[in-house]
Amino acid sequence: MSFMNNKQAAAIADEFPGWEAWVGLINGLWHARIVGAVPPVMVHAESADGIREQIQAYTATPQGFRSAMGDQAAH
Repeated sequence: MSFMNNKQAAAIADEFPGWEAWVGLINGLWHARIVGAVPPVMVHAESADGIREQIQAYTATPQGFRSAMGDQAAH
């Protein structure tokens, strides 16, 4: 991963606590996941901006909202 991609991945993690992002070595696609989510939650996009959009779209769903809240919203 390039220095710029590392900075972008760190910025995404800062912007979306609980998520981590990276660029795939083989396909160059961006991937992000909620750390420790069971079942695993992942999104994919062609750019860092696309990953931000995918994370925002996921967290806008009721399931994504519960994941972002650590399932506290369900209680």
